[in-house]
Amino acid sequence: MNSLILASLFFIACLPALGANNPEAQELFANAEKQANLFHDQARPFQLEVDFLAQLNVPTQGHLTLKWEGKDRWRSEVSIGGFEQITVRKDDRLYTSRNAGFTPLRVGQLISLLHFATGHDGQVAKKLKRRVENGVEIDCIQTEPERVKGEAHEVCVGTTSREILSVEWHESPDEQRREQFSDYFDFGEVRYPHKLQLQEDGIKVLTANVISLQSATFEDTLLAAPKGAVERRQCTDMKRATPLKTPDPLYPKSASRNKIMGDTTVAMTVLTDGSVTDIQLIGKATQSMDDATLQTLKGWKFKPAMCGVDPVVSDIVVVVSFRLE
Repeated sequence: MNSLILASLFFIACLPALGANNPEAQELFANAEKQANLFHDQARPFQLEVDFLAQLNVPTQGHLTLKWEGKDRWRSEVSIGGFEQITVRKDDRLYTSRNAGFTPLRVGQLISLLHFATGHDGQVAKKLKRRVENGVEIDCIQTEPERVKGEAHEVCVGTTSREILSVEWHESPDEQRREQFSDYFDFGEVRYPHKLQLQEDGIKVLTANVISLQSATFEDTLLAAPKGAVERRQCTDMKRATPLKTPDPLYPKSASRNKIMGDTTVAMTVLTDGSVTDIQLIGKATQSMDDATLQTLKGWKFKPAMCGVDPVVSDIVVVVSFRLE
C-alpha cells in the first residue's frame, strides 16, 4: 500500500509529545535564535548575495540576491541552471514571475535555509543535553510545537559561542534532514553564518555561501510587480490549505510485482474553492508512479488557505510515497 504526505515547503510533520517544558533549554533556544535572526522586525535594510550549489539531476550552481526592508517589503531574484525567478512582497501581496511552470524544490529549501533562525515560532524546548562533536562542546535542545503535536527538532548550539550549529529532524515518510551552519560573522547586532548546508539522509543536497551582506537603501521601485507576475495574497496568520478529499493513487501493478518503491513530488495550486490546478511534476519516481499520481491529484479537494475569514489561493508541494507493506 502507498502512503501520502502533504507538505508545503515549511511543513512540520506529526510526532508524539515529549513532556514538560525545560526553562533553561527554552532560554538557550530563544537567545540562540535571536542572535542569528537576520530577518527580525527591527532589522535595518540590507542586501544579501548568496552563491549556492543544489543537487538537481546533477549538481547545479545558482545565485540569489535578496533586498530586504521588512517582512512585508522585500524583493528576491534567484537563478539556477536555466531557471530564473523574481519575487516581490509588498504589504499583503506576493508577486512571483518565473520562466517555468513551477519553482524547483531546492529553491524553496534554500529560502528556508537562509531563514533558519526564524522558522521555529511556537516551538518549545523540552530537553537539553551537552555533548562533544568534532572536538567542540555543544548543547543540543529538543523542541516541539507548543499547541499541536508535531515534528521534534534537535537544535545544537555551541556551548561557548551560542551559535546555532545544526538543526536536525525527521521528514515523513522516512527521511532524515539536517541543516548545518558555520563560519559566523557580525552584521550589526546579528551573527550570521557564511556557510549553510542541507543534508538528506546524510547526503549533501544544498550548500549556500554568503558572498556579501551589507546595509543598503531600499527604494519603492523595488516593489513594482515584475512583468507577467502571478499575484498571491499573504497575511500574518494565514492558515494553510488542509485536505478534505485526497484519495491515494493506485500502486502500479508492474511496480508492485517487481517490489519497486519511490517518491513522486508534485507542485500545485489550491484555488479559493478548494479545487487544484497547475499540477507540475518536480520530483520523479517511475513513470507509472508519476502518471498515477498526476491523474489522481486532479480530483483532490481541499479546504482552501485562509486569511481571516477570506479564502485565498495558495501553492503547495505534495510528496506521494509508494511503499510496500
